[in-house]
Amino acid sequence: MRALLVVRSARSRRRVFTGISVGVGMLLVVMTYFPIVFVLSNSLKTGKNLVTSGVFALFTQFDAQNYATAWSGIDTSLLNTVIVALLSVAIGVTAAALGAYAFSELQFRGKGVLFMAYLGLLMIPWTLTIIPLFLMIRQLGLFNSMWALVLPYAASAQPLLVLLFRGFFEQIPRDLLQSARVDGAKERQVLLRVVAPLTRPIILTGTILMTINIWGDYIWPEVAIQDYHHYTISAGLQEFISSLNMSGSSAGAVFAAYMIALLPLVVLVAFTMRYFVSGLTEGALKV
Repeated sequence: MRALLVVRSARSRRRVFTGISVGVGMLLVVMTYFPIVFVLSNSLKTGKNLVTSGVFALFTQFDAQNYATAWSGIDTSLLNTVIVALLSVAIGVTAAALGAYAFSELQFRGKGVLFMAYLGLLMIPWTLTIIPLFLMIRQLGLFNSMWALVLPYAASAQPLLVLLFRGFFEQIPRDLLQSARVDGAKERQVLLRVVAPLTRPIILTGTILMTINIWGDYIWPEVAIQDYHHYTISAGLQEFISSLNMSGSSAGAVFAAYMIALLPLVVLVAFTMRYFVSGLTEGALKV
């Protein structure tokens, strides 16, 4: 009888703990997503309705004109961001994959020291590199050009991507690579024909990480770009907001601009989340 009471008491405590855990989790989810819902609701409001409605008065008006106004103000910045992201990812991910493969498979003098130097770059705050990087960009004649964004973004991604890619490459069975070498394949062929087809998850992981960083960066475009027509989305949003009156009838267009800027990232992550989680966890198993 006493044992039965103990079992029931344990089950009761487990139910209480489960209920509290689920409740806290739901609260955190609501707190995380409510700002997005709030912005979406306000992006459909205009004029007095936007100013006077309360925080929790959601979707009381549906005016799509805000999105037309917002698109006309940030379309160039959004296109610039897509171009910069594509070029940066193409250069950065390719360079990181080559470097990580060298650290994983090739034997050369100073390999350990050089890899630790890569890791040491992760401990340097990026804000400390803004001034020397700006001077370098000016010296190379890249100031106010797209390459002033592409090359620094591709370079700054190398330490983290090399770390993740190297851990992923080391999960590939050595026998598989060795058999390709025995069959006469050169290292370039091993990388392209054997390793590359197996690296889709980690490549998508690197792509997502770089894209999120480029999409959200505001300071470097403001430093490296003088012409606002070349701004990426974060700096372009600020330029668009400064041209409007947040307290007037155009305030809804500002929220619409935020939603337009957010949508591509939501779509990217939604369609690649499975590969992102897989690549991130497998790449972190062994470094």
